[in-house]
Amino acid sequence: MDLTSTVTKSPSLDSESNNVVSTQPPPFIPFQTGPSLERIPDDILLDVVSHFPTIAIDDSQRSCYEAYCHPRYLIPSTLLARTSTLRALSQTSRLLRSRCLALAWQRTAFWGPNIRRLDASMSYLLPLIRTVSIMLTTYQKAEIIPAFAACLATLPNLNTIQVIYTETRMQTAIKDAFRGKRFPSVRRISLPSSAHEIIKRCPNLEEVTCVDGDGSKIIQSIVEGKCRQVRILKGISAPLTRLVGLVPNLTHASVVVNSDMSPLTSFPFLDTIEILVRWYDSVPVDLPLSEFLALDIKKAREILKGNKSQAPKTVVLTQSNNCWDYRVDETDLAYITRETVKV
Repeated sequence: MDLTSTVTKSPSLDSESNNVVSTQPPPFIPFQTGPSLERIPDDILLDVVSHFPTIAIDDSQRSCYEAYCHPRYLIPSTLLARTSTLRALSQTSRLLRSRCLALAWQRTAFWGPNIRRLDASMSYLLPLIRTVSIMLTTYQKAEIIPAFAACLATLPNLNTIQVIYTETRMQTAIKDAFRGKRFPSVRRISLPSSAHEIIKRCPNLEEVTCVDGDGSKIIQSIVEGKCRQVRILKGISAPLTRLVGLVPNLTHASVVVNSDMSPLTSFPFLDTIEILVRWYDSVPVDLPLSEFLALDIKKAREILKGNKSQAPKTVVLTQSNNCWDYRVDETDLAYITRETVKV
C-alpha cells in the first residue's frame, strides 16, 4: 500500500514560551489505498505464498486414522494436507480463493460424528471434494455408516474412496447402509475385504486396491457390480479366474509369491504383474528380493511377453513389513522394499 501524508507542526508547540496546547484538531490525512491483491501478478503472489514455513500438524489437522494412536494406522505426515493454511489463504484474495479452496477440500477425512457436520450451509463445498478417507469402527455404527453412505451421495465429483479399516463383523451394517446407493463418478477405491459391498455401488471403477484380506470378496463384488472398466487391481492375492471376460482391459494385477499365475494369461493387455511378498514370508536378510523371487519373475515375464499389450512391461516386487499387504498409499511406511524389473 502507498500511504502518503503531510506533517504540519502546531504553532502552540513551536514556541518554547508558549505551553498552551492548541484546541484545533490535527490536520486530516486521507488514507490512500494502493493496488489490490487481485491486481498483483499471479507469479509474484504465488511466490510470496511459497515462502510459508511448513505448518506443524496439531490435533486439529490430524487425519481420522491417526486419532487411534496406534502405529498400525499411522501414515507419514508428509501426506497430510495443510488444510488450515489453505483455507486461510483462500480468504485473502480472489486469486488464492480460486487456487486454494479446491486444494483444501479436494481430500477430506471423516471420523465419527464429523460426518454429520456437512450440512446445507456447506453445499457450495461439496463439488470440490474428490477424495474421501474414513476408518469405520463399531463406534455408533448404526448412525455413522448410514451417514457416511448418505454423505458420499451428495458429492457430485467424488473420484476416490479410501476405507482405511473396518472390522469383519461390520459387513452386514455396511451392506444395509449402502443398499440402493450408486456412485458413478468414483474411479478409484481402496478398502479391506470386509467393506467389499461398497464396490457394487461404483460401476465405473478403474482401480481397486485391497488393504486387508486376500480380496476374494472384492472379486465377488466386482463381478456382481459389473465393474467392467477395472484396469488396475492391487493387493488381491485370490485367483482372478472369475474376472476373465468381465475386465478384458486389465493392465495391472497382483499375485503373491509362489502362487499360480496361469489365470493371468487370459488378460491380453497386462503390462504390469506385481508380486507381493507378505510380512510373514521368510526372506533372508542378505538376499536381494529379485533373487528370492527369481522363479516368479521368470513366470511373470513369460506371461507379459506373450500378450498383446504394446505398453512398456514391468514386474514389480513389493515386500511388506505390515500385516496388511496394502494400505492407503504406495508411499506408505508399511513397505520395506519395492523394486521394478523391466521385461
